[in-house]
Amino acid sequence: MSGSTSPDDNGSGRASQARRARITRVGASAATVEPGASLAGWAVLLGAPRPERRRSRLLAHVGGLTAIGALLVYLTWRVVFTIPAGGWDRTAAWLLVAFEGLPLLGLILRLVTLWNLDSRAPPPVTEAPEGIRVAVLIPTYNEPVEVIAPTIAAARALEPVHETWVLDDGDRDWVRSLCEEYGARYVRRPVHDHAKAGNLNHALDLIAREAEHGQDVDVIAVLDCDHVPLPTFLTATLGWFEDPDIALVQGPQTFYNSGAFDDDGVTGEQGIFFHVQMAARNHDGAGPFWCGSTSLLRTRALREVGGIATDTIVEDMHTTLGLIRAGWKTVYHHQTLAVGLAPQTPEQYLLQRRRWGLGSMQVLAKERLWAAKRWMSWRNYYEYLSGTLWWLEGVATVVIFLIPAAILLSGAQTSTAGPAAFAAVFLAMFVLRMWGVRQLFRHHLHLPTSFALRIFRVPVGISCLWWLLTRRTLEFAVTPKAGAEERARGKVPRVVIVLIVAVFSVLGYSLAGALGLVPWRATDGATVASAAWLLLAGIGLVLGAVRVLSPAYATTRRNAHRIALRAPVSIDGTRGELVDISVGGAAVRLPASPPLTDVVELVLPQASSVRMHVVRRSDLPGDAGSVVALRVADDDWAALRTMSLWLFHTPAGAINGIPPGIPAVAAVRRRHRSRALGRLISERESAHAH
Repeated sequence: MSGSTSPDDNGSGRASQARRARITRVGASAATVEPGASLAGWAVLLGAPRPERRRSRLLAHVGGLTAIGALLVYLTWRVVFTIPAGGWDRTAAWLLVAFEGLPLLGLILRLVTLWNLDSRAPPPVTEAPEGIRVAVLIPTYNEPVEVIAPTIAAARALEPVHETWVLDDGDRDWVRSLCEEYGARYVRRPVHDHAKAGNLNHALDLIAREAEHGQDVDVIAVLDCDHVPLPTFLTATLGWFEDPDIALVQGPQTFYNSGAFDDDGVTGEQGIFFHVQMAARNHDGAGPFWCGSTSLLRTRALREVGGIATDTIVEDMHTTLGLIRAGWKTVYHHQTLAVGLAPQTPEQYLLQRRRWGLGSMQVLAKERLWAAKRWMSWRNYYEYLSGTLWWLEGVATVVIFLIPAAILLSGAQTSTAGPAAFAAVFLAMFVLRMWGVRQLFRHHLHLPTSFALRIFRVPVGISCLWWLLTRRTLEFAVTPKAGAEERARGKVPRVVIVLIVAVFSVLGYSLAGALGLVPWRATDGATVASAAWLLLAGIGLVLGAVRVLSPAYATTRRNAHRIALRAPVSIDGTRGELVDISVGGAAVRLPASPPLTDVVELVLPQASSVRMHVVRRSDLPGDAGSVVALRVADDDWAALRTMSLWLFHTPAGAINGIPPGIPAVAAVRRRHRSRALGRLISERESAHAH
């Protein structure tokens, strides 16, 4: 282990008001959002937590009740008006109706648990409460400098005074050099066991040893190395620790690399979890579990439970169960506090989700979550049990859809209604259910993306079931954050291909039967009754496969995400316009083709000059000038810090079209804003106005 500790430079915490970006022309001294672009959904939630608006809550209640009512009315209609008189047809019809009614219990439980979103928070602080000593811990393993430099630089700039520790499990000397330049403490350990959990436990042991000399750390803030803290990360959250019973403060995890595989144009696939489900648990007896990053923990509580759990590969969830068992409280701070990198490719997404699913199976088995616990409230019992069993949904999906397929192929007469009547009632029920669910989830839902990503629950669910049967040893698999050596599209999982072929083969045969082209015993109404569900499954499978194969989610050689911004800049005194920018590079359009050296000085609005290498220069047609591609020189830590803070702790007034307090990385290249995001922005602006 090695390193040094020094007080962090003071930054300025900025309370922000998120509005939609206005598109403006390039000003004299500030950047502007690219024409046609807008703000990311997470920027809407930069402001302090506040109670849910009455209108939003009312719509959620109406939506949940509508979804339940639509399904109940449909099931009643099926039972009263469409069940055949007797025999095998009647049995098959009841079996299909039971399948159709399976979502009912889940909808009722969701309505109860999401009835209120109790967003609350203590007032922001300028100093740590009662002299609490804080250390920000950043575990890292093999990530490139473009990923970890912004996190370290931004952590050092936070208020109030604290320490920043970089826990390097990759034993890289260049990371040590980076930490020395930024004033962070560099820590490495002699034995690399238990992955991230072991890395954090080593830091906790070091803290405990130093506490014997009067240098204890009371609160640790944990950030994954790709999660860059925003200026409010500590000032907004440390007030929670005035309550001595609180062990954990968890914030939402949001992601700035727009266009990632799970990006849905609203707040990402995990938006429902972090902005609805977790927010709904912010009261006694239903606190959130630790999600690994964007979190703060009391060291005394961790010592009481023996440190970070190492028995599973989801140490965060498992550790939280230990804290709850010991009587500690957990709280959720519903505010965007840091932004990270979401999986960019289907393979990264599947690797990450499989790790979460398999780890959840470990927790389910080791803690025997199916059995009631006296130390758990009914709400925590439900949330943890359902949260772990949810990862088996893919297996249930395959088994459940065998039911309508088998009934369809059997030729059973499962409905006495005509095909037109059945299709009309089914469509009305489905539309009302989807509308109601969207309201219940407070608009953090994009249905096409949600349907497409469901296909990955099948391979993940099968992996989880296989682990439950074999109980094999699991290794912690790190989600890759670096660019790939070559560009390649994703591959559709084989099980999904098999399901697509099977579903559409059954549908094709039933259609041929309905047209009289092959022998067929089912009536048109019975065919529609079963085929409707298979058609929905087929559409979801195809959407998912198309998404996996899309070139937009192919691997890339880039290590850093590019942000589309327009800005007046200068290169060696020549004025130009920024085309795009990342932590490690930029593209600049120059009005002419002035002579440039290999190393130039780039000046961004309200920032220090940055020395950069000229990588490529391309002349534009006619007299339109040229575009120069620039990159930061290797090991130029000062330049990386300047670029990082300009992007993530953007100076007020540096960018036209983005309100103060919103970082430059919130600008996304999106031509069409989804209705869900529009409603979310409208709700937030209306709440602020009141």
